[in-house]
Amino acid sequence: MFKQNTRLATRLARASVPTVPQIAPLRTRGFSSRGPKTLVTSVQTNEAYAPIKAAGQVWLSGQIPADAEGNLIKGSITEQTEIIIKNTEAILKASGTGLERVVKVVVYVRNADIMPEFASVYDVAFPHRPARSMVEVSKLPAGVDIQADFIAVV
Repeated sequence: MFKQNTRLATRLARASVPTVPQIAPLRTRGFSSRGPKTLVTSVQTNEAYAPIKAAGQVWLSGQIPADAEGNLIKGSITEQTEIIIKNTEAILKASGTGLERVVKVVVYVRNADIMPEFASVYDVAFPHRPARSMVEVSKLPAGVDIQADFIAVV
């Protein structure tokens, strides 16, 4: 048995593995010097958690329903979703991309029953249907009912 596993491991080690092309970094942050270098920059905004640009993508931290001054929006899920999308659109624009270039969304909700109301706004904003996950959680920052993370390409 040991010899069979050793032979299999040797064959796998010899198999050709595609390599990732290296990208010359403008500024790297928090990465080991051993792997491929990746361009990582922070987009300058007034937000506490600025979006990160890396390898042709923009990664946004969780967006909650709040206005430009940071006041929470306590309306319906429709209103909360609209403000999250509006804020996300502004951040993406400042990052050199837009809603039409979003490729992945993760939505965190306190109650998954809001899905139809959420989808009534979300589906209009994202007709290209980026990959999406929805996760029901017990608690979200600032006591909000919904939060969303976005990844877009530049």
